[in-house]
Amino acid sequence: MIGKRYYYNILSLTALCFATTLLTFSVFSAWHRRATFHEQQQRQKKELSYNVSFQDHWCVQASILTHIKIPELKNTYHLLDECEVSEYAVYRAIYIFYENWRYHFGDDTGKVRETINNVLIQWGDKRRTVSGAYDINGKYIQHPRVTGLALSPSHIWVKRGEKGIGTSSLVHEFVHIALWNLHGSADPTHEGGDDGIWTEKHTHFIKETNNLLFLIGDNNLADPNYSMDILRAAMESTLRNDKESEKE
Repeated sequence: MIGKRYYYNILSLTALCFATTLLTFSVFSAWHRRATFHEQQQRQKKELSYNVSFQDHWCVQASILTHIKIPELKNTYHLLDECEVSEYAVYRAIYIFYENWRYHFGDDTGKVRETINNVLIQWGDKRRTVSGAYDINGKYIQHPRVTGLALSPSHIWVKRGEKGIGTSSLVHEFVHIALWNLHGSADPTHEGGDDGIWTEKHTHFIKETNNLLFLIGDNNLADPNYSMDILRAAMESTLRNDKESEKE
């Protein structure tokens, strides 16, 4: 009887161990399948999001993600994040900025010319969250998601405009560093500061310059066959019309 009972217990224990092992393996297999499926979903979601962004007409993946010299300017470079930004279009945008700046504010000391010749432009494709910033009226905002930053008198970060340079904050940030080099302050409070460095005229200048860049378009800005004479004619026409509308 003892031998039979002992044999029976051994069989029961073996069966229990086998069942437990089978259950554990089944649970582990189910968990592994779920984990693998979740990982595949996340990877597909990430790849889909990445691919969709590059299917849009305004975003062509940059072939070089490093410092690229801006032509015609002494020591100005830009650094790309993911999407292509034509260095020649950037040069012409800076040219328009400077010529329009001279029209509105002058540059007797040559400091603004020196500024545009010594800048690092860092392009990004996503907004940045900062601890705090001021809106155009000087109101302080905590943890805003910004599209541009003046990091130093010679270094700016700019979110690339989805519809061209004229929809980016490039001109806005150039105003900051121009004022920084002229007055020793980028005036982050904009029109709301007591120092009076940033005025309503600077805000108007940004809108006017961006409208001009948007009107010309990145394709023309980047096209070497789009002559500088046509570019200057477009500028003069826009400035003339703007000046006439101010008189009315």
